[in-house]
Amino acid sequence: MGPPARFHTPDEHPLDHGPGIEVHGLSKTLRKRPIMHDVDLVVPRGSIAVIEGDNGAGKTTLIRILATVVSPDAGTVRVNGFDTVRDGLEVRRSIGVSFANERSLYWRINAFQNLELFGRIAGLSKPVIAERSHQLLESLHLLGPASQMVTRMSTGQRQRLMVARALLTDPAVVLLDEPFRGLDDLGLQALIQLVAERARRGATVLIVAPLIEAVLPVADATYRIEAGSVQATTSGGHSGAPLEHP
Repeated sequence: MGPPARFHTPDEHPLDHGPGIEVHGLSKTLRKRPIMHDVDLVVPRGSIAVIEGDNGAGKTTLIRILATVVSPDAGTVRVNGFDTVRDGLEVRRSIGVSFANERSLYWRINAFQNLELFGRIAGLSKPVIAERSHQLLESLHLLGPASQMVTRMSTGQRQRLMVARALLTDPAVVLLDEPFRGLDDLGLQALIQLVAERARRGATVLIVAPLIEAVLPVADATYRIEAGSVQATTSGGHSGAPLEHP
């Protein structure tokens, strides 16, 4: 396994105090169906939180709210110190997000070209994009297939590429929606090692996934969404930061 990607150009994150993710009294209804009710969740910087739940429980909705794709009906949601409703642009500049949807990539170009495109959109220079792309793809064991079109990559390879895209800007907050889908043991361990390294460097990581045993050693806490509420199920401290529970 290659070493975790380490970027030599430090990002200047807007805020360096307070929790990375802070949710209070969050409620959301979609198509007249209550999804979340009065949810509280605090994830400190430098920690990894994992959220599980049944299909339709609201896991992806929570990620979409944190990423400013969906607005809450009630409550306050802050990411990297910014309000997701009032400060949407600052939130989007602070996060790296991977949704459980392979179609978020451009399938008719290769992995390097995808990362270059998204990096340029984010305002990164070509040299920074090239260096970070190589480091990320190496860490995720994707250098081999990186020169072929995304449409020819396996499900697991595309999944890892979406994570690489999410980490390209070295974000303060990382949101991963079911990132382990389709991964073999090698890809799973590479991704977990990379995520753990980001948390050690101070990033806040929220992973939505079934509780996979392999991720628990690096998780500071796990939660379950059920009946519209988020409940803490375990807590640890593996990445060195205490996690506050609602």
